[in-house]
Amino acid sequence: MPLINIKNLTFGYDGSDTMLFDNISVGIDSSWRLALAGRNGRGKTTFFKLLRGELPYSGTITGVPETVTFPCEDLPDVPEWRVKKELNLLGVDPDIMWRPMETLSGGERTKLMLAHLFAQDGIYPLIDEPTNHLDRHGRETIARYLASKDGFILISHDRDFLDICTDHTLVITRTGVELTQAVFSTWWDNNEARQAGEQARNDQLKKEMSSIDAAMKKNAQWSRKAESDKSRNNSKVSENHLRRVYEASRAAKLMSLSKNLEQRNERKLEEKKSLLRDVEKTEKLKIEGTVHHNRTPVRLNDVTLLRWGEPVAEHISLTVEAGKKISLQGPNGCGKSTLFKFLAGRGEEEGITVEGDAYLAPGLKISYLSQDTSSLKGTLYDACAERGADRTQFSTILVKMGFTKEMLYRDSSCLSLGQKKCVMTALSLCEKADLYIWDEPLNYIDVYLRREIERLVKNSEITMLFVEHDSAFAREVADYEFVFE
Repeated sequence: MPLINIKNLTFGYDGSDTMLFDNISVGIDSSWRLALAGRNGRGKTTFFKLLRGELPYSGTITGVPETVTFPCEDLPDVPEWRVKKELNLLGVDPDIMWRPMETLSGGERTKLMLAHLFAQDGIYPLIDEPTNHLDRHGRETIARYLASKDGFILISHDRDFLDICTDHTLVITRTGVELTQAVFSTWWDNNEARQAGEQARNDQLKKEMSSIDAAMKKNAQWSRKAESDKSRNNSKVSENHLRRVYEASRAAKLMSLSKNLEQRNERKLEEKKSLLRDVEKTEKLKIEGTVHHNRTPVRLNDVTLLRWGEPVAEHISLTVEAGKKISLQGPNGCGKSTLFKFLAGRGEEEGITVEGDAYLAPGLKISYLSQDTSSLKGTLYDACAERGADRTQFSTILVKMGFTKEMLYRDSSCLSLGQKKCVMTALSLCEKADLYIWDEPLNYIDVYLRREIERLVKNSEITMLFVEHDSAFAREVADYEFVFE
């Protein structure tokens, strides 16, 4: 496979004050299973478009093989036997080839597109977030499938997924790109250690700043005194010759010491300015739950969930203790979201009822974060007012999530799915609730912000039920796991 050479690549969108790529150079072996990582808005999808020649740029990009992209609107025309072979490797019934796309589940559509992608010869796949709409088992299946292939670039925010199926990592940072011959988690750990060291040096330099300023002021005083003494001694030609020699020597030493100190202090200041240039700052978020008087606010004993009278899930027995975070796991369609809608009081509109012993403590305040963002209407501040959230806190959280002040006044219909998800998450973070119910909260959210949400949930004393197929997040946050059979 050829080597893709990128030299002095410079690109920025018209009307933007900043360049996404500024004179970057990197070489990519197209046989690598390459993870492409970076914060949302850093230019990952744009990088794909540049490789495909879809955008004008400065610099050169050479050696790019014929590319195909995922997701794709139209499936390529390839021999059926090849598609069947790939579908078998993905553990999918080949009969889905002849079913209308609109009848397929999200996971089936993903696998069918990947099968068509890799059924072609001599192509270079550019794969953009294939884990959307996949449960944990589906992600593991696709990760193993991609790990058996060679030669692609993959964008994903799922850390475990990237580690399974890639062997190199290219990270788009604030100041350029970093390429490493390792999986993403290795790069992340090394980067965290490097930034921690730089932060420690930065903190030390901050402590020295006041003493540096004082030293520079003192140096200036020494310089002035030395010059004054030198001038005075030069004018007193009648005084003892030895005293003149001594004073002149002392003045010269003071001047030299002053200049050396000044140069050293200036170097320290420059060093401080150069530190942390590439640190991805993720502002600290906050969540403040309330404590219900009932220490077991939710108790389900042999419960059956029904939708319009038809069973969705049976024999559910679950007790939620105050202060615990519980990860609900199970395949897509097993009833996780149905249970969440019932607990959140949204069941009646979708015909959801239960049979069995289901207890919800009276007066239980619930903050519900749905995976569906269609309920978001009007401007962002309209949504804030509707939920009764504090406007200042809401704005602050969204800015920490990367929103500009101008974006806060946009109508929600103008936002991307990822931005809508951030808005819904921000609204939930603003609510003080006895129980937080989060249904796939991390869809479309980048790995940096995922780590921050992971930190705040893990370190808080809130009570939470959540479904999240990012296994790294679930592993770190959950006190225990409840599995739907």
